[in-house]
Parts: sequence; C-alpha cells; structure tokens
Amino acid sequence: MAIPKNIEREHIFRAIIRIIKEGVPPRRDMREWALEYDGVLYPVKLIISWANVYPNKEELPSHASVFTTDMGQKYLKNKGFKIVPTKSKK
Repeated sequence: MAIPKNIEREHIFRAIIRIIKEGVPPRRDMREWALEYDGVLYPVKLIISWANVYPNKEELPSHASVFTTDMGQKYLKNKGFKIVPTKSKK
C-alpha cells in the first residue's frame, strides 16, 4: 500500500491543528524525524495518518506494511514541508 495521492497541504494543516488541540497519542510520538512547522515538531507518520481522514474518511494505519517514515518524509517534502531530524537522531 502507499500514501494516497489525494492528501493535500490543507489536509496536512488540518492534521497539525488536530495535534495542537488533542496532543500526540501514546506511542505515536516522533522518533528520528519530524515535520517542523512554525518552530514546532510534529510526528511524520501521525501527520500522514490523520491527514488521510479529511479526503478519505479514515485514519491511515501507520504500520510499515502501509507506509514507512521514509515514504512520509518524501511525501511531506514534496508538499513543501520541512523535515528535520529530532534531537534523539544521532
């Protein structure tokens, strides 16, 4: 499976707003890479998973058989977002 191509920038912004309102669920925090927006870091896979809700009406499962962090990074970069290593990245 892959990341649906109909996830647009507006859906990603809506996912960011949801994270701001609800916080990051347990076990969904960023590990080595994050989307940076307005100086705040957001988990790449959570952003993609939640952004999928808006065009496709369901959260995209984040396990590796659906999409990897690398795929999420590339997708977000192609949409014009900044991806940065987290402090835990060595």
